[in-house]
Amino acid sequence: MTKTGMDLGSRFVKICIENEGELSFYKYNTIDFYKKYVSRDSSNQLKIEHSLLDNVNSKITATGYGRNLMNFSNAEVISEIKAHFQGARRQTGLDDFVLIDIGGQDSKVIKASGGFIDDFVMNDKCAASTGRFLENAANILRINIDEMAAYTENPCKLSSTCAIFSESEIVGKIAEGVSTEEISAGVNLSVARRLLPLVKRFSRYEIYGAGGVVSLNGVKYFLQELLDKEINVLENYQYNAAIGCVV
Repeated sequence: MTKTGMDLGSRFVKICIENEGELSFYKYNTIDFYKKYVSRDSSNQLKIEHSLLDNVNSKITATGYGRNLMNFSNAEVISEIKAHFQGARRQTGLDDFVLIDIGGQDSKVIKASGGFIDDFVMNDKCAASTGRFLENAANILRINIDEMAAYTENPCKLSSTCAIFSESEIVGKIAEGVSTEEISAGVNLSVARRLLPLVKRFSRYEIYGAGGVVSLNGVKYFLQELLDKEINVLENYQYNAAIGCVV
């Protein structure tokens, strides 16, 4: 039986299709996906219509940021915590682990023990530890996010704890003549410091990472330095929640 999992993220929709144990992955800009592939059925309910789904024999399972914004007549919804736990368990083959997921709008840490979710903590109130903050900072610096992520030397100090005020602080650093490289390193360190309280309580366990941000060298580098522990980035780190939807 073919299964389809969807992670309706704030920036991208990630799709995982499983057919006889083989996984295929697809990614779309979220706005483009909603415009092209979401319509209303005869009962005026939202429905996902895509050629990828023509041969799907089971109901679609969806998770992610968008799951709270709309209900689909042809999709079952599960929580992001459950989806990420199931995805990480499948990808690692482990029953005991800690998973860090850093998304566009929130960050979460999940502790698995004995094949079950033992504990989790989320930060969905502030953008300072998410991909959105990194994107905004890169835009201010007029560089792409991958270039910004490469810098780890001589990080300048960013003291603001709020993403909005941090952006103003970045502009101030530019005016002071601080280099793009040092500001970029400071941004990466700032995000890692915001994540540290979420992760530190679980740092004695083996840690895995999911989400686009955790794969960025700068944030990962500083978080590993602060934890004094390696973070293992999952092979399909951007699709982990979608994989968890087909388990």
